[in-house]
Amino acid sequence: MRAQTNPTVEELQNFFNGQQLLITYRDGEVLYGTYYFLEVHYCPNGYYGLYGRTVKRTVLDNEQRSNWQEYGTWKITSRDDLNGIEYVATTGAQQFYPLYKLPNGDMFLQEGITIVKQGLAICQ
Repeated sequence: MRAQTNPTVEELQNFFNGQQLLITYRDGEVLYGTYYFLEVHYCPNGYYGLYGRTVKRTVLDNEQRSNWQEYGTWKITSRDDLNGIEYVATTGAQQFYPLYKLPNGDMFLQEGITIVKQGLAICQ
């Protein structure tokens, strides 16, 4: 099995630019953890729209659901010799995520997080 590599800035730009992605992960335990579903639209002009949804099962076997939206700017950049994506939300929150390329061409953030292309981004 071949190891993952850090993709070039150009590879990342081509992967994200103009795309709608679904990013999913779980936080916490399998039974009572919170499941996150993030639909992110990466617009060519550098803006993004994130539509988030969570589902959490309670000890009483109910489901707690929540939804939220976030907007801001995105760019592909390098930090500490790793290429990745940087977000700056309209709230001022800023985050950098290094990304890795799997042998099959998919992008990888970290174990337990899936990134799936959903089509073209909806941008105005």
